[in-house]
Amino acid sequence: MEKLTALLLVLLMSLSLAACGAQKTPAETDTEVPPADTSTVNIGCTAALGTLNPLMMDGTWINVTAMSLEFLPLVSLNDDFGFDYMLADSITTEDNLTYTVHLRDEATWSDGQPITAEDLAYTMTRIASPLVMNYAMQFTAVVGTDDATGWTEEGDDNLDGLQVVDEKTLNITFKYEINLTSFLNGYAQYILTLPKHVLETIPEAELASSSWFDAPTVVSGPYQVTGYDPDHYISYVANENYWLGAPKIRNCNIRIVEGSQLLSGLQSGEIDIVPPLLGTIPEEDYATVQSLEGITASFGSAIATETIFMNAESVPDQKVRQAMLCALDRETIVTGLLSGGADLMDGFCVPDGPYASGLEPVSYDPERAKELLAEAGWDGSETYTLYINSGDKTLINACTLCQSYWEAVGIHVELVTVDLDTLMAQAGDEKTDLLAVQYTYPAVDPSWDIDWLLSSWCHLYPDEAAQALNTIWASNEENVLQENYALIDRIAQEQVPLICLYANGPMGAVRSSLDGALPTMYGTINNIQDWSFAQ
Repeated sequence: MEKLTALLLVLLMSLSLAACGAQKTPAETDTEVPPADTSTVNIGCTAALGTLNPLMMDGTWINVTAMSLEFLPLVSLNDDFGFDYMLADSITTEDNLTYTVHLRDEATWSDGQPITAEDLAYTMTRIASPLVMNYAMQFTAVVGTDDATGWTEEGDDNLDGLQVVDEKTLNITFKYEINLTSFLNGYAQYILTLPKHVLETIPEAELASSSWFDAPTVVSGPYQVTGYDPDHYISYVANENYWLGAPKIRNCNIRIVEGSQLLSGLQSGEIDIVPPLLGTIPEEDYATVQSLEGITASFGSAIATETIFMNAESVPDQKVRQAMLCALDRETIVTGLLSGGADLMDGFCVPDGPYASGLEPVSYDPERAKELLAEAGWDGSETYTLYINSGDKTLINACTLCQSYWEAVGIHVELVTVDLDTLMAQAGDEKTDLLAVQYTYPAVDPSWDIDWLLSSWCHLYPDEAAQALNTIWASNEENVLQENYALIDRIAQEQVPLICLYANGPMGAVRSSLDGALPTMYGTINNIQDWSFAQ
């Protein structure tokens, strides 16, 4: 199946011994942090903004967060692996084919107009437009779209799979079954409804690049952009007409900085909160962040994985890929770099998620690696290139150790560090041999990410895995989901489209005086209108 929605690619984070045991409790020290500016909340982030146009949604977490402050999603994943209903009041299905989305009756645009099913249908139709050309959020499963591209015919204003029932109700019909959780995770949290009565005056061919999204005049969310620099900041002012209540804090900034600057920002008062999926606090700063008076540090669930993705077009021999896995002493990597503060796993289902299979990770066995290489006819003449995000020092160190382990069995790998934007441009390129990045799976439903990664990054999509995903999407039975996710993990362990070095839970931090705000893995901004600074 084609990718049906954007992957939840998030920023690179690492774990240290500070993540274990009693060290998760912030220490009391004399290091004081200046008081906050109570009229402004500053959110720390370590990834550049890609877009503020919801029609170009690609699922990158900074983009999701930045746009969701202005245009609410239907639902939003929360830190309990559930969903908070945002713009939608209810989403139901009787057959996993047709979904009924009912928008909240009280939901209105900032200009006072009601938010309607027509707005939602307009937004989805424009996302599927060949003139908008969103390659990331494909609607291939929606009735009325092209099976390959997920796009409609040019100029089509009536997508067959969308039926407006009444002012607040839209039916969405799919070509094949998709279970409720997969719909919520794969569609509902990434569709940010736009105001049809405003945007329909802009020619369809101009929507993707329209400057209107740089300073939208009408929004549905708690804040409205006032200015931005993609590499440095995004500034917002409160939507005083927000239908859930005007935010208590008038101004909001997303401060885009290097990971090493998050600590100084927390110290100086220039940053108030660092949600772990937005800001990567370097693991060498964990202890100091924990020691800051007036700052509360916490750790997320172990759902962030440091992973090396293998391109089967470049490394076509399964035995060679298996040898590369067997050659790695991942236990020593975790012990040496993280003092044991991470979990080992093979496959996609993270240890802290509901579908953890308990699959025993492949053990370090260099002799077996040499045997596999001999069986593959490996002569050592080939050199692979491994691209790594330059902002993740721990991952770079881990990959350097991997390089030495591979060299010991006769596999030559060159390491190249690049910035995140360049790395993502390399991802999926058939000429890219290996790619190392921290990837965070939505534990409640990793199915879309598995589909995307196997087809687009790994270029290895076994029929058995495709069948298992189809079964997952068609079922609401937990035992069926558990069985098929376990099958996919076994396939991944055997055919090695990727090597997970370890999984961990990254650090978040928040100013103690910021009431109502928690630096959770998911759902941090779901209640941002209620945040306030203690007087």
